[in-house]
Order: sequence, then C-alpha cells, then structure tokens
Amino acid sequence: MRHAPSLATILVVTAVALNPSPAAAETDSAVPAPAPPASAPALILPGSSLSQTMAVVRKSPIGDDPNVSAYLDLMSTGQASGAQVNDFAAYVAKLGMPKVAIPFQQYALKLEPQNTTLWMNLGTLQRTTAAFSSAATSFKKAIAIDPINALAHYNLGAVYDVQGDYDDAIEEYRRALVLDPSLGDPRKNPQVVNNENLLAVELEIYHSQAGALGLPLLQIQKTPLPPKAVADKP
Repeated sequence: MRHAPSLATILVVTAVALNPSPAAAETDSAVPAPAPPASAPALILPGSSLSQTMAVVRKSPIGDDPNVSAYLDLMSTGQASGAQVNDFAAYVAKLGMPKVAIPFQQYALKLEPQNTTLWMNLGTLQRTTAAFSSAATSFKKAIAIDPINALAHYNLGAVYDVQGDYDDAIEEYRRALVLDPSLGDPRKNPQVVNNENLLAVELEIYHSQAGALGLPLLQIQKTPLPPKAVADKP
C-alpha cells in the first residue's frame, strides 16, 4: 500500500524548488555574451597595372575634371562600387579610349563578379577593340549568369559573325529573337541595320512558328465551282 508523502517531505521539496542552488541560479540569470561584431568586407583595391593607368589618367587632360578626380579617389581607396567603376569606364570609352576603359571594367567585375551588365559592357569594349575571343568569353559569362538575356545572345552572335562562324552566329541570333523579338527592330537595336544574317533568322523563326500553312492561301479560280450533278434515282 502506497503512503502519501508526509508534510515535512512536501515542505522540503517546495523549499528546493523555490530556492535553487547558487550555481544553478547563477547559470539561469547569466546574461549571454554579446555576439562578436560582423567583420567588414575586405576592401578590393586596384592592382598595380590599373593603379599605373589611374596615374596616367590623373596626369591627362581629363584628370583636371573634378568628377574624374573624385572617381579615381574612390577607386584608389577601395570605396567605389562596381556600378561606379562601370560608369567611369563608360565615360572613358565615350571619349574614344576603349582600350583604357577595359582595365577599369575588369576592376568593376572584381567588385561584382555576378553582375550581368558589367560582363556585357566588358564584352562590348573588347569587341570594339577587336579582341573578339575575349569578347565572346565575356558574353558567355553573361549568359551563364542570365541564360535568358536576349541581348547577350545577340552580341555573342555578332562576335561569331565577325569571326566567320556563321552557323553559331545564326543560332545565337535565333535565340536572341525568340527571347526578345524587338531586337530585330532597328529603332531598338541599331546593330540590325547592316546585319545580313538577321533577316534569314527572322524568316526561319517565322517559318518554324507559323509553318507553311501560316501563310494566306490564295484562291486561283475566281468563279465558284459548278454544282455537282446529282444522278436521277431509278
């Protein structure tokens, strides 16, 4: 037969619950240690080659421009963003110095290696300076990041076209126009004006999507067919 606990036992248990041991109390009330502060990302400074180019730009006539000086100061201290370096490279290229702009664009990609637009702009600069193999690599990088980037496919096709690789060029044009048919409009994409292969691609796409019966069927005979004679029933 089980006996009910005595009053003394109940009082002892209650006292222990209300007054935990000093060690347990210290553990429960201890304030957790603060988390260590997040370390700031390491600065990515320009390499020695780019630093030399920056020094040349500072001594050039455009180095007197306060905006140019401000951009160079940001880059030299590692404070510039990829977008800022990209804008500076575009500015230099528009002044007729695409070869000078290329190392700046490459530095922008060190800052933001997954930025499709930066790869596209690098490819455009390389294509402008006839570095076609490098341009193809840059456009392929952009496509690897964004496979449905229609303009990247078009630009890669244009590089293949210049290199005489017409089969691959037409395939890239086809992909570009399927993704964005407006790239065939010279108002949006002036490159198409002198693109002889693009019309063939557009016709191929039209044929594959609409088929031969997608064209209107023209009636040859203008007069209706005579009614078919019905044989008399016996």
